[in-house]
Amino acid sequence: MKILFLGETYRADAQTWIQGIQKESGIVIDTDEIKTIKNRFIRALQSIFFIFRLIWGKYFGPKYDIVLAERSTSYGFFALFTNAKVKIVAQQGISDIYPITGISQYYKSILQRLVYTRVDLIHAWGHAMVPAMLKSGANPNNIMVLAKGLDLSGYTLINQLPQNPLPLKAIVTRSLEEDYQHWNIIDAVAILKSKGILLEVDIVGGGSLLEILQQRANDKGVSELIHFLGRIQNDELPKLLTQCPLYLSVPTTEGVSSSLFEAMASGCFPIVTDLPGNRAFIHPNQNGNLVPVNNAEALANAIEKFLENPHHYEQAIINNRKLIDETVDREKNMKVFWAKYQELVKAKG
Repeated sequence: MKILFLGETYRADAQTWIQGIQKESGIVIDTDEIKTIKNRFIRALQSIFFIFRLIWGKYFGPKYDIVLAERSTSYGFFALFTNAKVKIVAQQGISDIYPITGISQYYKSILQRLVYTRVDLIHAWGHAMVPAMLKSGANPNNIMVLAKGLDLSGYTLINQLPQNPLPLKAIVTRSLEEDYQHWNIIDAVAILKSKGILLEVDIVGGGSLLEILQQRANDKGVSELIHFLGRIQNDELPKLLTQCPLYLSVPTTEGVSSSLFEAMASGCFPIVTDLPGNRAFIHPNQNGNLVPVNNAEALANAIEKFLENPHHYEQAIINNRKLIDETVDREKNMKVFWAKYQELVKAKG
């Protein structure tokens, strides 16, 4: 059996999917993607060339049994041009139609409908993703709701909350792009500093806003507290997580976040934005906290409230790991995925 993956293979989410299916199936997955370039015109030309290359491969290239594709409005659409018997697409956010303003909302909605009405299986990593799929015409019978999961063998629960004093340290593991609004975290750190609370923040990941965010930290007088660590190897992340009792993530949109799962598996107390994808896992003042989108003051208040009595959340930290073990174990979930993939291939003959 041959499998093709279409998507940005450098992303941790993509690697989780690829490695999980490779391990379960024993098949080495072929990959293909467009080189990331910021210029929209050049990227559009690349996309057109990519489609023609897939069409050529459909007739003259290797025959695939399965194509796995990330994001319905890009690689999911490209998957329609492959020769694979079974086409499987994963939605990446609460909806792949983003931004929801301007011309993109129109053409992306068309692409998403074309994809969801033609593919064999649609992965929803969480229930919060399903409404957008149904709105785009997806057959409910073609939707599979289950998280990709984590390789939990690499994540150790470290409960730092009994420490006295508690390390004043937080971690952020989202890319440095506009959607993730890191400036609110920097502003929250500045608000806390004005109250005499010196919270250090490790920001893991790269992105186009690095210099802007570094300048923001300098302008707010917290550059000594904000540490930009850049991109790191995936196997280095668990150790960093276990050194930080707090996990912060304040995006404007969220589907199901693997970075949140990683933090919960490692014993970090999560403070994240109040979005459907996060509400499915975080219950305010119990196992984490939710804050409004684009509200640095609310974020600072939530951090301060946690720091006032961190011991109150010790059992929640332990329960978070139990939740991850039960629902986000990659080995268990990939067995379910692979069984479904085989079933679909068999049905196609």
